[in-house]
Amino acid sequence: MHNNASSLQGEWLPVCNSEDVPEGEARGFLVADERIVVWRDSLDAAHAWRDACPHRGAQLSLGSVSRDWITCPYHGWRYDIEGQCLHIPSNPALRPPKRACATTFVSEEKYGVVWMCFGEPAYALDFYPEADVPGGRRINLAPQTVRSSAPRVVENFLDMAHFSFVHGGILGEQAHTEVPDYEVVPVDGGLEARQCRYWQPAGMPGQGGGAMIDYVYRVRRPLIASLTKMAVGGQGALHIMLVASPVSETETRAWLVSIHEDDATHSDQALYDFNMEILMQDTPIVESQWPKCLPLALDAELHQKCDRMSVAYRRWLAELAFGWGTTGGV
Repeated sequence: MHNNASSLQGEWLPVCNSEDVPEGEARGFLVADERIVVWRDSLDAAHAWRDACPHRGAQLSLGSVSRDWITCPYHGWRYDIEGQCLHIPSNPALRPPKRACATTFVSEEKYGVVWMCFGEPAYALDFYPEADVPGGRRINLAPQTVRSSAPRVVENFLDMAHFSFVHGGILGEQAHTEVPDYEVVPVDGGLEARQCRYWQPAGMPGQGGGAMIDYVYRVRRPLIASLTKMAVGGQGALHIMLVASPVSETETRAWLVSIHEDDATHSDQALYDFNMEILMQDTPIVESQWPKCLPLALDAELHQKCDRMSVAYRRWLAELAFGWGTTGGV
């Protein structure tokens, strides 16, 4: 892994949506410059390993899965769910040594996503309690590639001042560009922005007439943030979790998992399309930012009053010495 990978050692990172890897299949992905294979055993449990056979480095994701084994496509070495090689076809009488094993990572499925951790997880996979709200409907977007660093993607998610310019006619409009002041407080080892408000012409799917919308933003972990858009005009509250899963230091897969409360009006597809439109509008702007890595030195870029949350985010990353996708320091 990259020299800055130590920042990611204890972090849960999404690899794929659960539906992306059916039982009995293997799929390859790239996470933080590492090839990762995800495959399912006979009990439908997902396993995340380094996508390389230790014999000659061939990708296991190109191999076959049968019951509780995955077989390398190059020389047929077969591995069990613990990563131990069980069979070497060219020498079938040999009992493979203990060191003949694949590199396995801690993995877990939650929120419709397969997660992995390169080291020992620094926290439990329970940072999105809004997913359990009674009456909530979960919508998982397909992860979208953003050619920028993961912290840049997170910071954009925390920004309201761009609504009228990037999401005109939906989350903002030119006649209402002021961002009222709000407060940022430390909460549970992270950050929370409270009393956030913005005028939105169509801030919920199908909403018309416009309204002042109240938000709460939370930074759960360096690459995980969420927002709650309060109920308005007969629409239930909307909760969105964004996870910026690094492909490399300057390429990211953006994951959005939304929970829509008490919405019996819209189809799953309509809610999916609404969230995807917003994400796709953000993508070219975030990709245009330079440098692609987020500057942590506060004098590297100019700030305005409504950047209170993003400035707090940069300070917090600097305090954590979070090096992945960042540059400089305070």
